[in-house]
Amino acid sequence: MKSLKFKNTLFLLLTLLVVHSSIAQSKIDEPIKNFEKLWSEFNDRYANFELKKVNWNQVYKKYRSLINEKTTNDSLFEVCSLMINELKDDHVNLIEYKKGKIVKLNENATPTRMLEKFPKSKKKSPNITDLIKVTDLTLQEQGFSEFTKEKKIIKYSTSDQYGYIDIRSMQGIGKGKLKSILNDAIKAFENKKGVIVDVRFNGGGDDKFSYEIAGRFTNQTIVGHRKKTRKKGTEDFTPLKTWYLKPTGDKQFLKPVVLVTSDYSASATDVFALVMKELPNVTIVGDYTRGIFSDMDDFKLPNGWWATLSHQQYFSADMINYEGKGVEPHVEVLNPATDIDNKSDSVMIKALEVLQEKTISSVKKP
Repeated sequence: MKSLKFKNTLFLLLTLLVVHSSIAQSKIDEPIKNFEKLWSEFNDRYANFELKKVNWNQVYKKYRSLINEKTTNDSLFEVCSLMINELKDDHVNLIEYKKGKIVKLNENATPTRMLEKFPKSKKKSPNITDLIKVTDLTLQEQGFSEFTKEKKIIKYSTSDQYGYIDIRSMQGIGKGKLKSILNDAIKAFENKKGVIVDVRFNGGGDDKFSYEIAGRFTNQTIVGHRKKTRKKGTEDFTPLKTWYLKPTGDKQFLKPVVLVTSDYSASATDVFALVMKELPNVTIVGDYTRGIFSDMDDFKLPNGWWATLSHQQYFSADMINYEGKGVEPHVEVLNPATDIDNKSDSVMIKALEVLQEKTISSVKKP
């Protein structure tokens, strides 16, 4: 199967559901064979053992002893999940399907700080929906308009002085539609002193999508990032490939920009933050991004399970690898759970303060 270039985990899983909907499993066929296949594929293709400080041979010894020919389906899945979770990599997944639906998915070994405080479940409070509502309320109290032509993925609004754009995904709409929305947004921001770009709730998508957006905030061509791919079965990598950020659209916004991030800002959104940080008019406020950059490469086990892994290394323009660490904000601030009761988004308040400082200093410059 061709390697997948989309980067958002949820998108990948949904795509695999469609492509492999006929897969159904009733029993394990040779547990040892499946375990060995999983381990060896990672051994031959995974790109970041050294960076993660994981000795994969030691991991094999730790988990191989737990598998024999009588190992049940459930037990095998549990052991294999524990093994790959040693890598603490959100692009590493083990997936079992039955009748076209996911029946098992390895648990994330390192939950995000954002989702620990604000889970997705509406049965828990406070949750991420509560935080988004507080963000909207905070913007309204700061003089921002209702969202213009509100979209599911991208929405924007303005106040007398500033613009705000909320980007929830780096995929999900076509290139033409994306350009149209960005054209409208940049036009709305044209006479504003500064703009806030909010990607705290953006789990990723496609790097090209990220570059299309980032290109609206520069009028120069610069190095965005570099990447290389591990050659299967060797310790070698392909030559570095350089991605260039170029101006996109008819007009660009070149005045101060505050990019707001969280550790839920992942994958292609990691890349977006990495590239935006190269721009002199951008200040990042919030938390470190998630730190999962590689495209996900997928493969099938003999018993029909699917697995994904990170087979690439990404670098900033100055050759720093932020895998597992995330892109560092210039101003670090996180939303406390008390923001919900206070009905005030403290990260957004800080972002507005920083934007005001940056707009004042930009006016003072000759």
